[in-house]
Amino acid sequence: MKQKIRIWLRNFFGFSRTETNGFIILVLLMLIILAAPFASRQLYNIYSKSVQSADDKKQLKSLMAELKNSVEIKTVENNKEIFKTFDLNKSSVPQLISAGFPEYLAERIVKYRKKIKPFESKSELLKIYGMDSSLYEKIHPFIMLTKITPKAEEKFETGSNKDNTIKKEKDTKRTTEKVKIQRFDINKADTAQLQNIFGIGPAYSQRITKYRDYLGGFNSLDQLEEVYGLKKENLDSLLKYVFIEQKKNLKQLKVNQLNADSLVQHPYISYKEANVIINYRNQHGKFNSSEDLHSIMILDSSWVQKVSPYLSFE
Repeated sequence: MKQKIRIWLRNFFGFSRTETNGFIILVLLMLIILAAPFASRQLYNIYSKSVQSADDKKQLKSLMAELKNSVEIKTVENNKEIFKTFDLNKSSVPQLISAGFPEYLAERIVKYRKKIKPFESKSELLKIYGMDSSLYEKIHPFIMLTKITPKAEEKFETGSNKDNTIKKEKDTKRTTEKVKIQRFDINKADTAQLQNIFGIGPAYSQRITKYRDYLGGFNSLDQLEEVYGLKKENLDSLLKYVFIEQKKNLKQLKVNQLNADSLVQHPYISYKEANVIINYRNQHGKFNSSEDLHSIMILDSSWVQKVSPYLSFE
């Protein structure tokens, strides 16, 4: 039979003996390849039969369900955020952490409160760098806010010392009236010089000089209104005797060299504004003048005008 097939192939195709044998082998290989998918499917069906009983399957499903529930419960417990009531103006760093803040945010809140001013509203918390609105919404119901009022410049005694106190006030007033105060440069004045002005005591004089140093010098007398707790009557009294001689001596920040953490040391610059400046500088190169800041659409033009005297574009 095999010999007859070979002879027929040789006569039909004109193959040699070697070509005939090769053709037969090729046909056999093609048949094996074509039959392989059907054979493998049959073998899979035979050997893939489950060796588990119905009870085993039922028990396995039960265990899987218990494991799933356990994992879900543990995940919920781990992700649960626990907040506690806290006082925004009085809580220390450990107390803020206990209330639900990350450590870095707790430190920034206390730093802001000490170096700039106490919080006057809950929403002011959003000024803290890293405080996003989603966290604020969650923690807002737990915020208590004790209003911190400026300490009175003068504390009057009561009882038996009341008369002596009134007498001292009258003597002080007479002395002040006798002393003729010469107008002076607010950027060069010390606390003693400021205290010669009626209504400006030790507390106010320290706040004025401290804020002046924090700013890098006063560029306008209008900035005296920014001094924390300074009342209008005290401000009016102060403005009669002070002036600004030279505005060029202001302490300036090198805006082309400093990073965001250094820029925010100025009271006019927040982290948001500092990051905008740094990102713009990285993309467009160094700033040549304050006009380049005006080209940043996200920065308010009045803010740029206010902060420009304190920036160096070297």
